Amino acid sequence: MAVRLSQLSMRALLTPVLFLLLASSCLAQAVAASPAPPLPRGQVIESVASVNDPAETYALYLPSNYTPDRAWPIIYAFDPLARGVVPVRRYKDIAEKYGFILAGSNNSRNFSMQESSKAASAIWDDTHLRLALDSRRAYTTGFSGGARMAGMIAFRCNPCRIAGVIAHGAGYPLGEQPNGNNSPIYFLAVGDEDFNWPEVMQVRRAREQSGLPYRAEVFHGPHQWAPASVFEDAVVWIQLKSMQSGVQPRNNELIDTQFTKTQAALGDAVDRGETLVQLGALRSLVSDFEGLKEVSSFRQKLADLKASPALNRALKQEDSAINSQQASSSVLFSELGQLETSSSEDRDQLRSLVVDQMVRLKHDAARAKSEDKRPPLVRAFSSVQASYIESGQAQFEAKHYDLAEFYFQIVADVSPEEIWPVLLLAETSAARGNRKQAISRLRQTAKLGLNNPEAYQQDRNLQNLQNDPEYQTFLSDLKSEIRK
Repeated sequence: MAVRLSQLSMRALLTPVLFLLLASSCLAQAVAASPAPPLPRGQVIESVASVNDPAETYALYLPSNYTPDRAWPIIYAFDPLARGVVPVRRYKDIAEKYGFILAGSNNSRNFSMQESSKAASAIWDDTHLRLALDSRRAYTTGFSGGARMAGMIAFRCNPCRIAGVIAHGAGYPLGEQPNGNNSPIYFLAVGDEDFNWPEVMQVRRAREQSGLPYRAEVFHGPHQWAPASVFEDAVVWIQLKSMQSGVQPRNNELIDTQFTKTQAALGDAVDRGETLVQLGALRSLVSDFEGLKEVSSFRQKLADLKASPALNRALKQEDSAINSQQASSSVLFSELGQLETSSSEDRDQLRSLVVDQMVRLKHDAARAKSEDKRPPLVRAFSSVQASYIESGQAQFEAKHYDLAEFYFQIVADVSPEEIWPVLLLAETSAARGNRKQAISRLRQTAKLGLNNPEAYQQDRNLQNLQNDPEYQTFLSDLKSEIRK
């Protein structure tokens, strides 16, 4: 189920509240604790309870050849909806192939900085208690608000010494910038239909201009965790940088394979006339293989490209796409602001106008045939829809359930085929104590395609339905359908 989250929620996530993250005292407590029992290897563990705080859990994957006799690299994953098992399941084969531990928080989520900070500290402490970890090869990854959380840990937690960040569908944490003393390597992955695409491209430009190590990969798709193939590219890249710095022994086979692959990508980009892809490939050949391969010829080609009219034109086209997305969504963002400050009567009058305009933008995006025009329209619609959802989520967290339902219903009316807004409406009904309506809406989500009983059972916002007989009947019906 694709979850769309925009900069509105990031602002809430990263408000500078208490961020006592992973302090040295926490590490001391973890080291002092009693050893925990060994964990299964070669399989996804959906929930590992922290020894020091069993309420804090995380999903975990240990490679099948894991042994505590040597130190292992680890990637800490943060999902915006506290679904740690999602990235762990998605990327476990890559972790197995390259010998990485994967740990995904089940507690860190958007709209709760204090809870997310506590979750990050707990997962760090517990993995350091249980596992043999390489202190020089700890990485963070995350999607959307989770990507910002991953970056926040890297930027703010000096004792952690995070070596790198793999950010999906977002750039830096808002208000944070790397500096000479605090600049982890950054792999940026974003879909071409992701509303945060402009932001990621701007981070790519900033790192290129400043000379900070980066890779930026655009895949076809919306706001989501990147495909496994892209994550594999990220894992290979962080290993190259680790070899380059001398932290990891050279693996000549991996170096040669990746060097040949990057040269081929450069040749393909030249043949297709994709100037920005050429820039990325040349940048990689120069900066990622320095000291590992002979790269002087590529350094000159990179300098020539950066001074070329072709790159200037490509950057202007990118600016045009960014401006087009902003222009297509600006009115609806303005109306969102009006909705948030208007009286209930004015809000009801404005609602129908907003729905009509969102439907029109959605249809325009669907009908656009030009490869230049369609992506900005798709991203514009997604950004608007995400912001209205997030306005509802913010109201939900504040226990303003009438307003939360108002925003969720707008999106449900605009996109009746989507599961997410209907599930949010069901959660809101449950929070208000309207169990009958909540279960009715849950049955609607099942008809739309969310037919996994575990998804409902693990939803923290549906816990007050657990003892309701009708809710248990709903779950039983789903399980019966699965068995058929």
